[in-house]
Amino acid sequence: MVLLILLFIVMTFSITLGSVSLKSEQVWKIVINNMMKKEIFLKDWKSNIEIIVWKLRVPRVITGVLAGASLSLIGILMQCLTKNPLASPYILGISAGASTGAVGAILFLGGSLLFISGGAFLMGTFTSILVFYLAGRNGEFSSTKLVLIGVAISSLFSGITTLMITLAPQGQKIQGALFWLAGSLAGSNWSYIPLMTISLILSVLVCFYYYKELNILTTGDEIASTMGVDIEKLRVIIVIISTLLTGIVVSNTGVIGFIGLVIPHITRGIVGGNHKKVIPIAVVLGGIFLLLTDIFTRVLFKSQEIPIGVITSIMGAPFFLQMLKNKNYKFGGK
Repeated sequence: MVLLILLFIVMTFSITLGSVSLKSEQVWKIVINNMMKKEIFLKDWKSNIEIIVWKLRVPRVITGVLAGASLSLIGILMQCLTKNPLASPYILGISAGASTGAVGAILFLGGSLLFISGGAFLMGTFTSILVFYLAGRNGEFSSTKLVLIGVAISSLFSGITTLMITLAPQGQKIQGALFWLAGSLAGSNWSYIPLMTISLILSVLVCFYYYKELNILTTGDEIASTMGVDIEKLRVIIVIISTLLTGIVVSNTGVIGFIGLVIPHITRGIVGGNHKKVIPIAVVLGGIFLLLTDIFTRVLFKSQEIPIGVITSIMGAPFFLQMLKNKNYKFGGK
C-alpha cells in the first residue's frame, strides 16, 4: 500500500513537471474530466493545457509505469530461468533482436509506429524461438548454455543493427534510431497503452499463479524435478511471457537497460526471495524507478532530452554494485 501511494504521488508529480508547470489539483481535474468523458469539474483552464496533460504527459507517465513494471517482471523471470543473478530482460538477446527489427523499420520502412512496433515484436519473437531452439537442439538443455547462446545472438543482432545505422543514408533517421536505441518515453501515446496494460496484467497473474514453482526453480533443475515441478512447461511459459513483454516494451520505448537487472535484486533485499512477495513489489518498484528516472532527465537537462536508458544505467549501476558488496544478500531463497 505504501508503494502504491508513492506511485500515485510520483505519477502526479511527473505530470506537473515540464516546460509548462502545472498544479496537481488542476492536473487531476483534467484527468477525471477526460476519463469520465464529461465536465465533472468546471473547465477553468486553457485548451492547450488540457492537450499537454491528456495528450502528452499522461500517456508518457502511464507508459513509463507499464514499461518499468514489465521490465522488472522480465528480469525476475530471466533470473529464475537461468539461475543467474546477472540475468536481465536482454539475456536471451530478445531485446537486441527487437532493436534490429525496430531500427530497420525506422531506417528503411518510413518509421511509422505500426512498422516499428511490428518489426520489434516479430524480430523479438524470432530471436526468442532461435535461442530456445539452439539451447535445446541436442536434447541437453542447460541454463549456462542458454545464457551463452543468448549473449552470442545478442552480439550478432547488435552488430547487424550497428551495420544498418552505418550504411543508412538519411541523417535525420539515423539520429532518431540512435536516440531510440538508448530508450525514450517521448513518443508515448494512447494507442499502445491498452496492449501494454493487458499483457502486463495477464503476465503478472500467470507468474503469481506459478510463484511456488518459481521459488523451487531457483534452487536448481534437479531439485525442482524431484519436487514435481514440470520444468519444461515452466520454461516455455517464462520464455513466452518474456518475449511478449520485451517486444511490446521495446517497440514503445526503445531499449531501456538495467531496470530488469536491478529492481528484482532490490526487491529481494527488501522482502526476501519468495516470489509471492517479489512479483507484486518488484512490479510497482519498477514503475516508480522508471518514472523517477524520466523526471530526472527532464529536470536536469531542460534544454534537451537525454535518452532515459542512459540515466537508468548511470543510476542503476551504483545500486547494483552496492548490493554485490552486501554479504547478506542471496539470490533466490525462501
